[in-house]
Amino acid sequence: MLIMAVLCAPAIARASRLQENRPFLASSINNNHPFAGQEVLLTYKLYFRDVAPKISNEVNPSLQGLWAKEAGAERFIKSIPTTVRGEHFRSAVVKQFKLVPIQTGTITVSGYSMLCTLPQENSAPDRKEPTDHSFRITAPAITISARALPEPVPEKHSGAVGIFSLNLIPNREKLKIGESLSLKLILTGTGSLLTLELPGIQLPESFRQNPPERTTDLNKGSETTSGSITSTTLAWPQSEGNFQIPAATLVVFNPDTKQFSTLHSKSLAIRVDAAQQAAPEGVERSLTNPSEQKSNPSTLFSSVALALLLLISFAVIVLIRKKQLNDTKKMAADSATEQVPEIGKSARTMKQKLLALLAEAGIKSPGGMTRTELHDALQEINIPDETRAELPAVLDSLDKILYSTAEAKESRIPERITAKVNALLNALKKVNSLR
Repeated sequence: MLIMAVLCAPAIARASRLQENRPFLASSINNNHPFAGQEVLLTYKLYFRDVAPKISNEVNPSLQGLWAKEAGAERFIKSIPTTVRGEHFRSAVVKQFKLVPIQTGTITVSGYSMLCTLPQENSAPDRKEPTDHSFRITAPAITISARALPEPVPEKHSGAVGIFSLNLIPNREKLKIGESLSLKLILTGTGSLLTLELPGIQLPESFRQNPPERTTDLNKGSETTSGSITSTTLAWPQSEGNFQIPAATLVVFNPDTKQFSTLHSKSLAIRVDAAQQAAPEGVERSLTNPSEQKSNPSTLFSSVALALLLLISFAVIVLIRKKQLNDTKKMAADSATEQVPEIGKSARTMKQKLLALLAEAGIKSPGGMTRTELHDALQEINIPDETRAELPAVLDSLDKILYSTAEAKESRIPERITAKVNALLNALKKVNSLR
């Protein structure tokens, strides 16, 4: 028993150290008690020590009773130093959701997890390369207590919760029959812009119109969605006269004051005049110079010949310029593949250049992909097998440098990694030049 305890002690100590250094997830939300229809932001952060783990698989949380939209993944996830219970870690935001409760009561958001891999020190003397240790970590559950809107809820309330302003802008106020009238209904503010319904515009019966087109212009990086939504309607008046387009109205709920209010745009006065009539056929002929009605065959032939000559000359010039441009592009591509890129000694710059070339090759947001997703995406484009096998390993080496807690470690990049990055950059540039 004593001999077995002595033999097992090193293994137990290594397991304990591994458990202490294991990354973990934290969940947070900017408002645990929103009103139904009010937008909130759910954030998941990854905490780790010396080396950033490789993430090969993710499971999204259960979002029942919620409207949800995942925030766009960044191409480069930045980590920052932090302290947890007196211990030094690095943290990085790995996932964010914008949520809107569509029901009242208690809603539990749980189940977000990821499969991580970390290199494990190998004590065997005959093994040089460390082995990888895989494990799954799960984020703590978050509870949302969604409150009902205060009674009585106005009948025309269509889900707008926040602070907004409403404007109706025409492209013109005077036009002729058959000309187009563009009406833009613009809602600006902060709140549930992604889920609310915009009001319609009441046009006179004599106006033909297309269905409105909706566009959004949102501010990036804000916790609660802010910006503007524009609904554009194209109309064509069919009769002349003075017309009134009534103000558009929208009922909104302000979560700060806990009160409903009605927004009004301005009403519009539109003047429509009769369409300009064409001159009678007899008048047009009388205004025409009689000498212009007579055509000279020799003059006509000379004009056609001159136009044809100019057209041929223009075509020749275009072909010559196109050939020169193609030759210049080919020479630039050949020189770019032969030269070693000057990428400096920054691991951050190296990784960003690799991700930029991957995006140029057709991979959307490669920096936000797991290693499994990146491997699948590389198989879909014309990447050589050697490059596809080498790329994840190089990215892992750069991540270890970037996410290490040791100060100034990023500046000491091994020459072998720099050489591999240069080779991968040249290989990706050749692939992109063939696209």
